[in-house]
Amino acid sequence: MAALARLIAPDAFGLMAIALVVVGFVEIFAQVGIGPSVVHKADLTPVHLRSAFVFSLTLGVVFFAAMWLAAPWIGQFYDRSELVEVLRVISLSFILSGAAVVPRSLLVKQMRFKQLFMSAVVAMLLGNWVLGLGLAWAGYGVWAYVAALLGQNTILGICYWLFSPVPVGWRWEGAALREMLGYGSRSTLFNVTNYAASKVDTLIVGRWGAGWTATGFYDRSVYLMGLPVTVLGKLSDSVLFSGLSALQADREKMRMTTTAAARLMSLAVFPGAVILVACAQDITVLFLGAAYLPAVPLVQILFLSVPARGLIKLGDAIVRATDTLRAALGVKVAYLIAIAASTGGGLAAGFGLEFVAWGIVAATWLQAAALVTLASRSTAMTWRAWWHALRPAFGTAFLTAGAVGLFLFLMHAFGESGALLRLVGSVVVAVGTAGGWVWRRRKDWLHLPS
Repeated sequence: MAALARLIAPDAFGLMAIALVVVGFVEIFAQVGIGPSVVHKADLTPVHLRSAFVFSLTLGVVFFAAMWLAAPWIGQFYDRSELVEVLRVISLSFILSGAAVVPRSLLVKQMRFKQLFMSAVVAMLLGNWVLGLGLAWAGYGVWAYVAALLGQNTILGICYWLFSPVPVGWRWEGAALREMLGYGSRSTLFNVTNYAASKVDTLIVGRWGAGWTATGFYDRSVYLMGLPVTVLGKLSDSVLFSGLSALQADREKMRMTTTAAARLMSLAVFPGAVILVACAQDITVLFLGAAYLPAVPLVQILFLSVPARGLIKLGDAIVRATDTLRAALGVKVAYLIAIAASTGGGLAAGFGLEFVAWGIVAATWLQAAALVTLASRSTAMTWRAWWHALRPAFGTAFLTAGAVGLFLFLMHAFGESGALLRLVGSVVVAVGTAGGWVWRRRKDWLHLPS
């Protein structure tokens, strides 16, 4: 992405941002919660797997055809004719995902993360680096991004099947499919609302913002904010969801695991967010290039939501593993309404994109508090237990802020230096101070249940 940002214009990123939001939203329906059902269900049989595969692949084909027909209307809504062909080509991902969702979910359920890692590395190297960057260098613009996406998804699907083949056929068993779709439908509603809440601001900015270049700036700001959250998302969607699903009958072990996960996650994320906020300009220049300097204020504001998003990811894993999705759906709907209202209202009033960013930060922290409350009921954790789990992270974050702030002040006092040196120096200072403090307290803070 850092290389693409230097080879593809911000206008193209704005176009691709809208296309990915639309396709990503539809793709949730195209899978109808089949993947989470495979991970969550305790007594899977070959009949369940075959039915899930046939059904998910059929839905992929159906939704590909539907997007092909709907693309002209979406392009007309955004007044961008290029969006039509981009949407039609990217919608091939519905078929690719439909074919790969069952073998991937089996790998997650069996916690075979070595194979998942190997698949991701191969897909990234061949799809993103070779195909995507090669076409971008050749001047294909937004189509390089499209090719990278489809190439990566194709290679991932092939790897999943090589590592975890599943029974195939031409028909599904109704009874087995209904068992999976019960949980799957609840998971789908939860995921749809969650995804809509995370993307509605981009859709509104793209339609009523200050043009496609501004949309590109905003989209890349959200992308930078989402980088650490994406890592946490992989942790919660795969490791925690799978592990907690296996422990759902033992609430005491689930409570102990949640406490350990909250402490470890916060010790990494809270101090890390301090570095992100302090070095927002350097991170923007390094990852996106100098052309994106106007996005620095947005990036800095959005980085303030990273700790809350870490807590949200943990809460999402808990409510999915304990199947308290109905209550969590209410939290997600309230968050969606808050984001849409603050974004649309702020732009309509002429407050600009920075106001939109502050609204997202406030709504994100409120959502985190609501999900922690809901997760507490599922795991029998008290607020006092949450405070003891998170207290070391708050102390470490304050220590990091002081050390990094002093370091950057001295760097500025003795003359400007490169963005890479400032960022690397800040990380080294943070690890040397806050990391050393954590290491000295490791017997108390890092004690984990077996």
